[in-house]
Order: sequence, then structure tokens, then C-alpha cells
Amino acid sequence: MPPAKFYKAVVDFSKYIDGNLSAPAHEIYDNMLLSALIFSEPPVTMAAFLVLVTAWDHALGESLKGGTDRTTLKNDARRDLEDALGRLGGYVNLVADGDRAKINLSGFPSYSTEHVQSSGGVTFVPQDVRWEDGTLSATAILRWKGDGKGSTYEVQSCIGDPTVEGNWTYRGSFTGGRAELDGFVPGTVIWGRARKIGTRGAVGGWSDPAQTRVK
Repeated sequence: MPPAKFYKAVVDFSKYIDGNLSAPAHEIYDNMLLSALIFSEPPVTMAAFLVLVTAWDHALGESLKGGTDRTTLKNDARRDLEDALGRLGGYVNLVADGDRAKINLSGFPSYSTEHVQSSGGVTFVPQDVRWEDGTLSATAILRWKGDGKGSTYEVQSCIGDPTVEGNWTYRGSFTGGRAELDGFVPGTVIWGRARKIGTRGAVGGWSDPAQTRVK
């Protein structure tokens, strides 16, 4: 059980209505820039993140004019922004390690894990976790049996002892049951695991880890 004052950044923004998504995205951008010394290696650069935020703002405004094409562009822009927010939020959680003050510096909304548990956390655990060869050398594909088409999962990989928590590295948030990962050294033995991300950033338990050797 985590301590009573253990906090996490929200990584799932799917429940935010369209009109409420821009403000936290801009706040996160501003704060991550100001706190670059603390969050020095984000999985999404701030330049790339700003492009996504700007694209979302534009697509949202255009969608108000109506039309199927504009709505499709808005939905695509929202998906890309949510994915980036999820990846950045996961990274912030790794750096902050439960420290609410550090999370606040990132601009991400936060919550106490104690609150999530008291209101019912995520009970689903991904099953049948396995690796497949990637489409390119030094890549590998982690697959798992998920909990529905729209569910989101956090994925981690490990190239050391999988029983040591510090050896695991955040690799992103993915929908469905597939994540193609890169950056491995061919011949390296790697481990992978996944867990479901629920509402308000609640997360389930980790799957059993799967092992493979990168080709």
C-alpha cells in the first residue's frame, strides 16, 4: 500500500469534455517549460507538444462551424493530444515518485492514490502478455489481451532484473492490446508488462512480465 500522501499525475484525459481540454494542456506546456531542469527528458518534446495543442485549438474552433470533415479532424487532433498527455503524465509520475509538489510544477492535475482506492480502482489486469518481432531491427512488439476496444494501457520495458522495480522504464500509453517499442540493442533480453489506465488516472495491477530476445 502506498503512503497516505502518495500522489499521481492524471494520465487519462478522455473524460474531459472538448471545451475543458485546452486549458490544462496549455498549463502543462507552460509549466513543463518552466520546470525543464526537473523534467529534462520528456517523451514528447515541448515543441512537438505545442504543435499538438495548437492543432487541437484550431480543430476545435473549426468544428464549431459544423460538418463531418471538421468533426473528424477535431477527433483526430484530440486523439493525438490525449496520447501525448498520457505519455507526458506517465513520465511526470516517474520523476515525481508520488511528490505532489513536483507534479504541481509540471502543471498536471493530480490525485491521491488513497482516493482512487476508496472509490474503487481498476481491477482488470492484462492477460496473455507476449512479444513479437518488430517491423524493423532493434524493435519489438508487446501484445496482450485487453479489456475492450477503447481501453488505454501503460507499458513498461526492462533490460535488467525484472524483480527490481527501478529497472523498469515507462514506454508510453497505448490503446488496444499492442505496443511497438524501439531503441533496443539486438541480442538483448528484454521484459515487458502492461497495466490498464482507468478514469481520473486510476491504474490497475501490472500484468505478468513477458520475456524475449531482440532480433
